[in-house]
Amino acid sequence: MHILLFGANGFLGSHVAQALRAAGHELTALARNEKSAAGIRQLGARPIEGQIDDAELMARLAQEHDGVVFAARVDFAREAEILEPMIRAMRDSGKPLIMTSGTSCLSIDTPLGEWNQESFAEDDPFDSKLWTRVRMESEQLVRGSAKVGVRGIVVRPPMIWGNGGGNGQIPWIFDAVPRAGAACYLGYGLNLYTNVHVEDLAQIFVLALQKGRPGALYHAVAGEVCWRTISEAVAAVMGCEARSISYDEMCDLWGKLDAPYRFAVSSRCRAIATRRDLDWAPRHIDLIDDILNGSYRERFQPRNA
Repeated sequence: MHILLFGANGFLGSHVAQALRAAGHELTALARNEKSAAGIRQLGARPIEGQIDDAELMARLAQEHDGVVFAARVDFAREAEILEPMIRAMRDSGKPLIMTSGTSCLSIDTPLGEWNQESFAEDDPFDSKLWTRVRMESEQLVRGSAKVGVRGIVVRPPMIWGNGGGNGQIPWIFDAVPRAGAACYLGYGLNLYTNVHVEDLAQIFVLALQKGRPGALYHAVAGEVCWRTISEAVAAVMGCEARSISYDEMCDLWGKLDAPYRFAVSSRCRAIATRRDLDWAPRHIDLIDDILNGSYRERFQPRNA
């Protein structure tokens, strides 16, 4: 298939690009500028210069390709207006349109870093937070496109790890050590995000293109580790202590806008539909070993350690 990929230069998007290429797909990716285009070429994809908010361009590109994978990071409020022109252009085509969402929508406040028992499979009911409701509308837009002949699918990753990167939290804990003098966690440190390795997550996109159900939602689950255990592993790599901090200290360290939804919530999920529909299972399951002995030690350990 000839796939249109958004977000190809991002941490997740670049791994999705590699997985799609390895599966034999041709790729075109949107490039904002020549620097972006150069990165896309290095991935073996063909760049097309343009802006993601150009509705006419989005519609034309969606018509010209066999499928669309949307892995770009944009403001939640903009997602629907970007996706709608493509859905209209793909109507009655049966083509796949895969949107990347996230399990922040499942978040439950844990301001003391306490453990929470709630865990959600793909179609379990839950009360979304106010700031994620607009993303839920985008999810419903994509899943609902199945009713108009589009194979709309949503992939909802949890915390992503692997290859020394991620979608925020683990690199942030490492990066904060010089400022805080410790690897920090909120309160009890017993709250957690379900997690998945980026390469295993990328395979879900490959499998969803191949055999994902129209209107499906797919979680990606490899394991769960609480923040205190993660911070203790970071501390071992960095040669410092692991330390509990207050909510206000957390906001000072990582920002009052980002820190609460990254470190002061419980976000736990199960991948029932993913395993059933896609016959998917994770290959990388030991986050702590990757911190202590793998890609994170290689990237972050002080040179004089």
